[in-house]
Amino acid sequence: MLLRSFNRQSVRVFSTTPCSLAGHSKWANIKHDKARNDAQKNKIANKFANAIAVAAKLGGPDPSKNVRLSAAVEAASKANVVKKVIENAIRRGAGLGSDAAKENVETAVYEGVGPGNVSFVVEALTDNKKRTFSDVRAAFSKYGGNLSPTLFQFDRKGYIVIDPKEDDFDTVFEKIVDLGADDIEEVEGEDRMNFEVITEAGDTGRIASELKKDYTIKEVGIAYLPKDDAIVEIADELVKEKYDKFVQMLDDLEDVTDYYTTLQE
Repeated sequence: MLLRSFNRQSVRVFSTTPCSLAGHSKWANIKHDKARNDAQKNKIANKFANAIAVAAKLGGPDPSKNVRLSAAVEAASKANVVKKVIENAIRRGAGLGSDAAKENVETAVYEGVGPGNVSFVVEALTDNKKRTFSDVRAAFSKYGGNLSPTLFQFDRKGYIVIDPKEDDFDTVFEKIVDLGADDIEEVEGEDRMNFEVITEAGDTGRIASELKKDYTIKEVGIAYLPKDDAIVEIADELVKEKYDKFVQMLDDLEDVTDYYTTLQE
């Protein structure tokens, strides 16, 4: 049975409207801040490179066999990330880099509570877990938060953003039902509305590969969706300001690839 709605707001890289992936996402900031200045461009390139490296590490270095990697490379190319950066990111994620230190990159997940009692799950890609742990902990501590268990407040789900071409919602809906997906929502695309398909994490690659036969895949990944009873709001403006500064600090951490929250914005 389809879940139809996770009662969340999404601000991922391809969407700025309410949809099934709620809470704050650093990818939204990366998209909307893009190309402000040279320093920002370098920051954007690093974040896209990390996303590519994660995809290559988890699914292999061949975009033709790794739908998530293919989508990440396409997104980076559209953001004008140079080919060399993309290629190096693939090699780094797949453990093929010439720099021995970079060949040992690992994924890491950190749990914590930030300003406003908002729970976070923070994902990182790092060649030094001690450094990254210290950086993430310092960010939480600076704004009155702390690292503590929060994963129990989230469901780990896969998401696939597709351009439906000429197909309407009902047509796509029928297809994802047959494929065993959990949910589908309309999200804002670059030129027209796209659809975001939610799946069990382990089914993401299979369903993405099937959808690729009929549609353009815009983004593929795994996300942490907050459970309904975990969602919180921030009413106090001072607390919200503190929260915004905290997530900006997370945005600025090079090793952090994404984060998910229980905030209902």
